[in-house]
Amino acid sequence: MVKRSIIFIFLLVSADVFLLESPAEALTCFDIMPTVMQCASFALGMVSQPSSQCCNELSRLHGMARTTDDRRQACNCLKQIAPQYPGAMDANLLALPQLCRVALAYPIRRDADCSK
Repeated sequence: MVKRSIIFIFLLVSADVFLLESPAEALTCFDIMPTVMQCASFALGMVSQPSSQCCNELSRLHGMARTTDDRRQACNCLKQIAPQYPGAMDANLLALPQLCRVALAYPIRRDADCSK
């Protein structure tokens, strides 16, 4: 119960911050939060494989990021969110697309160059 309360508070705070994104953007950081939340246990090394929910969310994100601007936005959002998960394992983040069989056009990494 406490864990769910913490997650709920985190989502509220995150939503407040991420809703400040430019309304002209088709994809927002708030759109990415379900993917982050579903994949957090794998990213943090709490489980050895991403869940089906994580992979479904990653696939959904891939489908939403159709344009170059959307993909750059998704990449930048993931970089903005990363500091909130200091224990995330870089190898797990990089492995997510392959393990979920989702061909992302950008790497999931803290130091990604989102301009390319």
